[in-house]
Amino acid sequence: MRINNRQELKEAIEKLEAQKKLQEQELIIQFHNTAESFKPSNIIKSAIENIAPAGIISSVLKTAGSIGVGLLTNKLVGGAAAGSAGKKIFSSLLSQTASKSVVNNIDTIKAYGTAIIHNLFPQKKNYVE
Repeated sequence: MRINNRQELKEAIEKLEAQKKLQEQELIIQFHNTAESFKPSNIIKSAIENIAPAGIISSVLKTAGSIGVGLLTNKLVGGAAAGSAGKKIFSSLLSQTASKSVVNNIDTIKAYGTAIIHNLFPQKKNYVE
């Protein structure tokens, strides 16, 4: 770029200043993105995504959901060891039904869980001042 007079020099300076401001904004955004990626929750999340395929994660979620629901129903009903035979049958039936519901609706549960997490912990999208 050849500058021959004051007007061209002034235009070149303005252009470079605008470029500098844009680069500063991009740097701020990149800094915040990098800082966000170093949060422990994001490191763990990316490590799990890199290690385990989606099918394994889904299977683990189904298993964990089934176990959690089974434990919850046992606590609500009083456990299979407590009470009469009718109570044991009812507890077992309730546990199996609830576990089957979790397994059959795991995608819906994941969607609701993701929506709740995003609503509780919104991510800042714009870091430019």
